[in-house]
Amino acid sequence: MRKNYKITPEGTGDLLFSECVERRAVESKICKMFARGGYNEVRTPFLEFYDVFNLGDSFLPMDSMYKLSDNKGRLMVLRPDNTLPIARMTATKLSNAQLPIRVYYSQTSFAIGQSLRGESDQNKQTGIELIGAGGIKADLEVIVMAINSLRSNLDDFRFEIGHSGIFKALADNLNVDEETKEELRDYIESKNYGALSETLEQMPDSGSVRALRQLPRMFGGAQVLRQAYEVFEGCGVTQYLDYLGDIYGRLAQLGLGDKLIFDFGIVHRKDYYTGVVFTAYAHGSGNKVLSGGRYDNLLKKFGFPTPACGFAVDIDALTKACSHTRSVTAKIPQILVHSDEGFEIKALQYASKLAGEKHIYEYSVCDTLDEALEYARTKGISRVDHVGEDIEIIEVQ
Repeated sequence: MRKNYKITPEGTGDLLFSECVERRAVESKICKMFARGGYNEVRTPFLEFYDVFNLGDSFLPMDSMYKLSDNKGRLMVLRPDNTLPIARMTATKLSNAQLPIRVYYSQTSFAIGQSLRGESDQNKQTGIELIGAGGIKADLEVIVMAINSLRSNLDDFRFEIGHSGIFKALADNLNVDEETKEELRDYIESKNYGALSETLEQMPDSGSVRALRQLPRMFGGAQVLRQAYEVFEGCGVTQYLDYLGDIYGRLAQLGLGDKLIFDFGIVHRKDYYTGVVFTAYAHGSGNKVLSGGRYDNLLKKFGFPTPACGFAVDIDALTKACSHTRSVTAKIPQILVHSDEGFEIKALQYASKLAGEKHIYEYSVCDTLDEALEYARTKGISRVDHVGEDIEIIEVQ
């Protein structure tokens, strides 16, 4: 029984007319900026073997992937993440390239969103990976590129920075298993204060337990960093706070201080980050529009140990935010090309000539000139080019 043939699967949706125009414009601006920064485009397959993402250490939960099998019975997935395939590609095809390697991509990922969060399962992402460079210079390059990718499309956004080492250090101070650590990570990322508090109450009181309870609440300006030194005292995270302070100070010199917020609750569900992490939000979009960070151990999993840092822009979320600041509509053709019977090929050749001259045209499928003129009036097309023995240009009133 075909009961689902008029709807799309949960977490997906159609894009129409102006939505496609706006989405392509947002994507194009960002990709051009990446290319000007010395990044080269790469693409990876929609289908990957499950083994690419089955790296242990809770890199990506298995239940977040769309799975299928090939004709040999091997387990495959629709690409749930873009960074891991690029790590695979780099380790196998670019291992002899001069470091650092700068690549960018614009492709879709497919991941099953957590229920009741309104997340999309199909996400068009455009991002960069700076591979083979560590340290603050590389982090600054990537973060500035991330901020500029948002600035190229809108002004009203919030850019949050944190450090993955903080949560890991606090969690490692607890006498709990990896499953519990992942539960804590999920509660902090989703700011589920109730579940977080309930889980921590079952543990002996300690500085790390108290710090974890405060973690999702600690976000704001420079005063939050000062507060963090007190909250995390004795927890072994001072070096991470120092590094974030250094990053913040240097970005402020670029005039970016008003865009930056410390957020110590950034604990990405994708647990391959090892250093600075960041996310961005924009008015008009309920989902984060950008996320990224440093992942120095990931390529080692593919036999190519080298540091790396990168980020991905959620094109659909960013496009939604942009639609609140400007209106884009589908383009109406300037010219309707209508042919008399027997002159169809001549009309199509004429239409191709118009396209070469950068005109936007539509080819008429109307039977008569009167029908074509009425169609043009209804649609708002200002000119009909009537192709017969001669070509007559008619201004539509």
